[in-house]
Amino acid sequence: MKNTLHNIFLAVGLGTIIFTPLLIIDNGLNDTMVSVIIWLLASIVYGLTFSILRMKSIFRIPLHFIACFAVTMAVRFVYAYFSNGEVEFKKTFIVTVPIFIVIYIIMFFYMKYFGNTDDSGAQKEE
Repeated sequence: MKNTLHNIFLAVGLGTIIFTPLLIIDNGLNDTMVSVIIWLLASIVYGLTFSILRMKSIFRIPLHFIACFAVTMAVRFVYAYFSNGEVEFKKTFIVTVPIFIVIYIIMFFYMKYFGNTDDSGAQKEE
């Protein structure tokens, strides 16, 4: 089961990298595809934050949480500015915070119990 879930997440990630350019070629770069590209780039930055989890500090999980939250809010504010010409900070914050927390908790437990991590949440050395 562990390997199956790991492979599903890996396939979704790789599939996204493959189908996004194909959708742009087929349908053009519309607003939806711009959103997909923005979040795909944010996902790359999220991936870079995993290096924080390899630290030998008790602060690695709070630091990772803060880094991921900062990326999320930055993307939300920039995207809102470019799509609307203004940013409603309070509304964006109120909508984003609960969704971010739920998704972060789900991903944390996925990585802890099904991903390639040890008991501390850090990536296992292979």
